Amino acid sequence: MKLFWNLLSIIIFFVGLFVGYGLRKKEEKRKSKLVWSRFERRNIMRTINALVAAIDFKDHLTKSHSDNVKHYACAIAREMKLPPAEIERIKEACQVHDLGKIGVHDNILTKPGKLTPEEIKEMRLHSLAGAVILKPFPFLEKIVEIVRQHHERYDGQGYPDGIKGEKICMGARIMAVADSFDAMTSKRPYRQPMNMAAAIEELKNNSGTQFDPKVAEVFIRLLEREPELLKSVER
Repeated sequence: MKLFWNLLSIIIFFVGLFVGYGLRKKEEKRKSKLVWSRFERRNIMRTINALVAAIDFKDHLTKSHSDNVKHYACAIAREMKLPPAEIERIKEACQVHDLGKIGVHDNILTKPGKLTPEEIKEMRLHSLAGAVILKPFPFLEKIVEIVRQHHERYDGQGYPDGIKGEKICMGARIMAVADSFDAMTSKRPYRQPMNMAAAIEELKNNSGTQFDPKVAEVFIRLLEREPELLKSVER
């Protein structure tokens, strides 16, 4: 009987050792895969940001536009108390939202006058083109959605899909407000920048049509409470 228990103890010991070794190797493999995924993601994002820098080089008047949009959009998202993970996705999406402009002709990007209907049609392809460029990377799925939808309108008259209201993801609704506000308050080849009061009035006038009224209301309240938000961006 004593021999039996001794043998059983030895068997249990080696089984435990074998199981423990297997679990350890599995955990090491999981950690290695996680580290590699992070490394791969970082390198892919660096490549994408290099493409964005190339767009900035083509269109020097909007060089700081992506950073400004990120600044405003993250401020709105924090004010709306969105989860940190969602704020991070919005931040990354803002940085690459104009990636599709790499396929737009330089003479359209820097044209000093109004665009023709054909040129407008080409310019409007950039949100869809940006989504297509990013789509092959599964970890960017939520970012792709924001990039694709950031020119959709709350009333359904936007592009590329004509979706409306809360069918537009929250990140895109926030970016639409931030993007438009920076465009209005920045110098463009065809006009001078608006002052903050005039830009806020535009946000109010287009609330519920172009913009999600809740998002517009939050941003207007934020600008009125913290006017230094506008002063802190690059021009």
